[in-house]
Amino acid sequence: MDVIIIGGSTAGLKAACRISRLQPDAKVRVLVMEKYFAYSACGLPHFLSGDVNTIEALVSTPNGTIKDEKYFRDVKGVEILPGRKAISIDRSARLVQCKVIPDGKEETYPYDRLVIATGSKPVLPAIPGVDDPGVISFTQPDDAIKLRSELETGQIGKVTIIGAGIIGLELCEAFSALWGVDINLIELQNQVLAGVLDEDLARMVEAEIEAQGIHLQLGCGCREIVPEADGLCMFDNSGEMIPSDRIILASGVHPNSDLARAGGLGVGITGGIEVSDKLQTSDPDIYAAGDCVELPNAIDGQVGIYQSGSLASRMGRVVGDNICNGDSRFGPVVDAKVAKVFDITIGSVGLTKTECLEKGYEIGESWGTFHDRLHYYPEASPINAKIIYDRSNSKLLGFQAVSSGWLVHTLNIAAQAIRTGSTLEDLHEIEHSYAPPFALTFETLHSLAYIAENSRTAGVKLISPVGFNNLPEDALILDVRIPSEIEGRPLDIGNYKMLAVSVEELRARLSEVPSNCPIVAVCQMGGRGWDAALMLRRAGFSDVGILAGGALFQPLTKK
Repeated sequence: MDVIIIGGSTAGLKAACRISRLQPDAKVRVLVMEKYFAYSACGLPHFLSGDVNTIEALVSTPNGTIKDEKYFRDVKGVEILPGRKAISIDRSARLVQCKVIPDGKEETYPYDRLVIATGSKPVLPAIPGVDDPGVISFTQPDDAIKLRSELETGQIGKVTIIGAGIIGLELCEAFSALWGVDINLIELQNQVLAGVLDEDLARMVEAEIEAQGIHLQLGCGCREIVPEADGLCMFDNSGEMIPSDRIILASGVHPNSDLARAGGLGVGITGGIEVSDKLQTSDPDIYAAGDCVELPNAIDGQVGIYQSGSLASRMGRVVGDNICNGDSRFGPVVDAKVAKVFDITIGSVGLTKTECLEKGYEIGESWGTFHDRLHYYPEASPINAKIIYDRSNSKLLGFQAVSSGWLVHTLNIAAQAIRTGSTLEDLHEIEHSYAPPFALTFETLHSLAYIAENSRTAGVKLISPVGFNNLPEDALILDVRIPSEIEGRPLDIGNYKMLAVSVEELRARLSEVPSNCPIVAVCQMGGRGWDAALMLRRAGFSDVGILAGGALFQPLTKK
């Protein structure tokens, strides 16, 4: 059996190795256009930052062996053909036509089965100057190698990053932490990480990157890039000039499906290649995997583009199984994301609030601030987290979190819960491992489900972290923290009235609390706010709420 694989990234190489393992007599050839293949694209920002010392580390096995042509030939039984750009697929003749780089000679390869793993390509804004050599899309190892060399030799002092998605934020850390570069981060949306986090958690990330000295400009478009004698100038939509030594485009990627489309294969509304759950295209002898395909969402079945190294690895294995007469299936997916941004970790899975509303869900939300392990353990760090659920059936739709500690374990549990259609009641049944250095007795998802239910049964309103800035004019902020907490993390309460009474004193001082206005109880993390709200409800107060997640879910007030 002749198998041709187009693309030398995660999905294509995983499929190649799987086929060779299951059917050693198969002739498996991989057409690779780029100089580098089998590299960890997710590691490029960490190489740029200096956390990863060499580019070779991103193309090596855990024991340090470089994954080059010899490695794949001798160890995996796979032939890598570098410098081959696939230019057409003749499905009737079962041929792939290639152009050899750099001499331009054309070659043709026959196949019995074909795998398209062409990945993604950067979204380039349609603005003058975007093709200047100083404008870099940061999608290839050569981009990272060139930039790091320039950083090491002091050629870069100012950088403008266009796009505040995950890559844009990782690049902020990469340029700043070791190299001390002055950074402007430009984002067209009115928040960072749009499509990953909702505004309430995005504000926490914005506060962190601004605290790190990044110049963040939200709601800012790019009109033109102009070369200057000593660098580049970007003009935003208002005409303001932002000088830079380099401009990095981190405004997203889209599926590289041009070859499949030209070959007459089905391409969906997202621009990704249409595949079955066996990852077959509209031609049963051609498979596709990785960032170039569209996949159904596990929540509602609607297709989308989900770009992740872990998904690509699993897709490659499924393709390999099925080419060797297996019956493996893939998807649907829930789009779990995690990233490190300076001193915090962000995590997201499922739908955001914006996506839920666009799809017509009537949603509920629950917020909380917890620790990533028992509070008395020395390394304990707070987690700001939320869930989104369908009010009609309590089904979990989304989970988001930001923490300076450990949150991946909760993110992974949430991913499985959403994928299996779990409800708030199902979250009660989560069984997790527990010991003080690693976890709380209640998992974060337990607590978020309990908060949602307690709010309904106790008649206590959950005031969202964003909604706290839009309370009724006559609202009273009842701050039940101790004085040192209030002083250490003051709240921006605007013109609202505030009464500070610690929760330990509240029962004895209930007569000081007015009963003719809405009351919002506030504490540091939320727990004492609940205690205060329940005291008030039992004492006959009717309009009672709590600041969900407490003061630690609010960006720190600048003094």
